[in-house]
Amino acid sequence: MARRISLRDFQQQLAERLREASVSRLEHWLVLRAGGRRLLLPLTDATAIADEFALAPIPHAPGGYRGLANVRGNLVGVVDLGWLENGTETTLGKQSLLLVLAPRLIENTALLLEETAGLRPMNAFTPVENESGIHPWHVRAYHSADDPEPWFLIDTARLVADPLFFGITSPG
Repeated sequence: MARRISLRDFQQQLAERLREASVSRLEHWLVLRAGGRRLLLPLTDATAIADEFALAPIPHAPGGYRGLANVRGNLVGVVDLGWLENGTETTLGKQSLLLVLAPRLIENTALLLEETAGLRPMNAFTPVENESGIHPWHVRAYHSADDPEPWFLIDTARLVADPLFFGITSPG
């Protein structure tokens, strides 16, 4: 027999579960590789990841702008994160993916990535003192317990505001 619960109790339990889910989402980073660099991106800055896609190139587009793709029925512009990181285009392969950015950052835009290594909790990383990234969107370096090489946390708002993102400047 089903347990009866008041509407108020149900609403309180639902609100608590939603609060826990949003806190959990805030405490995780996507672990990425692009342009030969190891990067971390807050999970809240992404809305979707597509591993199957076709790129439609745009003639005379600025450097790093790889074209358009259909992701879950939405047309998105694709910017090559590898090109932003080191000036070389990401080779499309089985590991390549598109990471659709949150609309609060930029509408209908995805980053092309070499691969993603998954999702890790923030507490799996330790900040590295006196080590900074190459680009203004690298806000801090981190180490993981199982890997001494640095990972760079991306400030996605800085990334999408940078002139390089829009092809106004070129990687230097």
